[in-house]
Amino acid sequence: MIAGGSGSRAKPFSQYTPKPMISLDGRPIIDHILRYLAKFPQVESFVIVCEFDDHGKQIINYFEGKETIVGKEIVFVEDKKNGTGGAILNAETEIGRDESFIVWFADNMCALDIGSFVKQYRFLNESQKNHGKNVIGMVVTRDYRREETGRIICDPNETNRIMEFTEKPFTKLDLPETLGIYVFSNTLFSFIRKQRDSSNIGNSIDLSFGILAKLPSLGYGLYSYPISNRIDWIDVESPVYAERNKELVKRILAQMG
Repeated sequence: MIAGGSGSRAKPFSQYTPKPMISLDGRPIIDHILRYLAKFPQVESFVIVCEFDDHGKQIINYFEGKETIVGKEIVFVEDKKNGTGGAILNAETEIGRDESFIVWFADNMCALDIGSFVKQYRFLNESQKNHGKNVIGMVVTRDYRREETGRIICDPNETNRIMEFTEKPFTKLDLPETLGIYVFSNTLFSFIRKQRDSSNIGNSIDLSFGILAKLPSLGYGLYSYPISNRIDWIDVESPVYAERNKELVKRILAQMG
């Protein structure tokens, strides 16, 4: 789980508290996520990548002694501020021996069916192996979203005359949207190292721009996992944003149980 980053969208809150510690219904976002994921037998343990300074230690201190509540082992890895791709690479020592692992950015809330998600990934991986190919990962996506503002349709024959008004419609996206939740093969680690070492940007590398954007063109099997339009999702970018979308947050927390 990625719980580092600068939290620029959450300022001024993130200047004092890490964004994953934003409180929802009395508990931090990251607490809700861990307790939800711990319900699935496919999740064996948690690796949390966060800063080890006073800021990030708020997360570490919060989970001290809570492993028995979560029910799974929790290991902390230092976020060395070398990008989201670098954050994953920092966790290689802890999870590199596993054939696959889930990456979940700790500001994303979604009642994803992990059992179905992992099952689909394994099915694709086995089927592609029969063709001499390997699946490097699967990305959770959605095709629909609830707009935050109203939408209008104007009369083409009369300037600015509104013919139809819809408050916060549920619309189909032109292109599927990625949701910051992934399952990867452990071969991703070697790919990240290769891309990092071949670039001229030092040790920092971004997961989206530096890794995922390059995988398809290089022939790696990267697949989409579209969630049902009955499953809600939110990127809790700040306490204000969470409050503005409190009904959506309430639905997601109910879906997560």
